[in-house]
Amino acid sequence: MSEQQQQQQQVFSSKFRVYYEDTDAGGIVYHANYLKFCERTRSDFVREALGYDQEQHLQEERKGFVVSKLSARFHSSARLGEVLTITCVPFALRRTTLQMYQEVRNEQGVLLFAMCVTLACLDFSKSKPTKLPEAFTQELQPYLWPQEPEMKL
Repeated sequence: MSEQQQQQQQVFSSKFRVYYEDTDAGGIVYHANYLKFCERTRSDFVREALGYDQEQHLQEERKGFVVSKLSARFHSSARLGEVLTITCVPFALRRTTLQMYQEVRNEQGVLLFAMCVTLACLDFSKSKPTKLPEAFTQELQPYLWPQEPEMKL
């Protein structure tokens, strides 16, 4: 994702420090933890930027989001003690799904990991896809990119 693209659209980000528990014996972040960092950033985005209470909708309506597709690429390794910035860019909104592009960068701005994820809204009581909540899609509009971001996959 270019700096120019980031300046043209709102980009949500979170920062996480790499702790010993995130790494392998060599002090390098274990591959599955990049997915965890991205998941936490998406959850923060939904809660903080959109004001959407996922727990409430899950308990009251039995609806929530699941990952239905994922494409990722590892570019470089994060290391113990580094502070990582994870971005979250929603770009394709459909009736029951939302696509997001995410990047993980270190403090020097080096791209470490990139992924594109498709989230589906699911009615858990029926185990079937359902329409994204109207309030969610309205709050999403200022963050929704009108075109696919330049992805580093």
